Amino acid sequence: MTRPYLLIVCVLVSCLAVTCVRDYPSTDPHKAPAVTNPAGGGLPSQTQESSQKRLYLANDKIRMAIDLNAGGAITYLSEAGSNVNMVNNNDLGRQIQTSLYAGPYPYSVNGKNPVEQWRNLGWNPVQTGDYFNHPAQVVSYQQGQNLLYVKTIPLIWPLFNEPADCFFEHWIELKENTVHMRSRMTINRVDTTQYEARTQEFPCVYLNGPYYRIITYDGMKPFTNDAVSEYSEQDNINRYGTENWIALLNTSGRGVGLYKPKGEVRFSSAGFGVTKDGGEFDVSSGYVCSQPALLVDYNGVYEYECDLVVGSLADIRQFAYNQPRPPAAPNYRFVTDRQGWYYGNTRDKGWPIQNELNVRWYRADPTAREFRVISPMAYWKASDVPKIYIQAAFQTKGTVARFVWRKPGDIAIIEMPGRYVDFPIIGDGQFRTYEINMSQLAGWDGVINQISLTSPESQYEFEKGSIARIRSITTTP
Repeated sequence: MTRPYLLIVCVLVSCLAVTCVRDYPSTDPHKAPAVTNPAGGGLPSQTQESSQKRLYLANDKIRMAIDLNAGGAITYLSEAGSNVNMVNNNDLGRQIQTSLYAGPYPYSVNGKNPVEQWRNLGWNPVQTGDYFNHPAQVVSYQQGQNLLYVKTIPLIWPLFNEPADCFFEHWIELKENTVHMRSRMTINRVDTTQYEARTQEFPCVYLNGPYYRIITYDGMKPFTNDAVSEYSEQDNINRYGTENWIALLNTSGRGVGLYKPKGEVRFSSAGFGVTKDGGEFDVSSGYVCSQPALLVDYNGVYEYECDLVVGSLADIRQFAYNQPRPPAAPNYRFVTDRQGWYYGNTRDKGWPIQNELNVRWYRADPTAREFRVISPMAYWKASDVPKIYIQAAFQTKGTVARFVWRKPGDIAIIEMPGRYVDFPIIGDGQFRTYEINMSQLAGWDGVINQISLTSPESQYEFEKGSIARIRSITTTP
């Protein structure tokens, strides 16, 4: 015989289980979400007249939330059992969010001009909102037990309530003491100009004043438990994170680490206000971001992934050590995207990328000294790269191309002795594999952190109308 109270308990447990895993319905595009929370979901009402509309995820390690009144950005992150929110929400340019940068700068549209102090940001869609504290519009979202999805029309930061001609999508998942985030940005600009690449915030992380200790590994022996570096400067400074992470910690040694997969090493850090003090709505804040360079096409689609690791320095570093090791050598095949490559003073055919980079092999501004086809920053040991293979078709009257490299400590890619090698090319437009023996070259030693292609100055007389179609740049044929 079934006991009545046992039946009631089973029904209640079943209802709670359904509540916990139920997805929120996705709203129609361009229509504000208005979905009633399931009973017992433990989330703030979506119809409340509040400045916050947070959706929470939690497990036994961490608790986090996005805010539908802040573009769906992460506005809350704490350790389990703590009510201390680490995320800074002083204005709608803080939070943990995505921010995109492209030309022109200054950028004006619909009779609106940028705030003077931010005029050189250019076309700058910000996930959370704008300088005037208008929130970006969330047009669609869903929630599962450990997963959130949100689609946002960002605002142009320096302009007054101006929606950007693009949309952002974010998938956010809790995994033990980490928040895994995948971001996709879909661009639909009317302006079809291909502007030069800019560094991005993929993402930016603003934590409260107590999280002022900036820690990363920027040495030349990554993944060997070598000593880390700690900084507290408030200036915005580039960091070469050769273990692919950077962290903000408090005096107790706890906080959040930002990890980027696929060998990303370019980070930035800064501080604002008075360190060691302040809550989520105060000016004081620590800041880190992943800062890859990206050429943003008017019709492009771009993605990135990252992990936010909550805990101690040991927790953060161990997470990085547990991930697949980054590529030990250049291995770029341009099948559907640029693989992080970009240009200086030249352009390519544009998006979509179809099995090659179709590059104008000449200076866009002929009064400038040079043009470049540039790789993302990386960490490679020269000894692991004895040869470089370039599969390309050159259509030019020139007969020589130049391969240039950069080393840690170099302020930029500079063509000086020990940093480049010239190699012969055939300019008949046919694909060939060009092999460059690097092993005996002066300066090809230690660590290499960037490579590029260009044309020597002696070839400029032949540059007009030249084209380079590049399929791959690798260390194997």
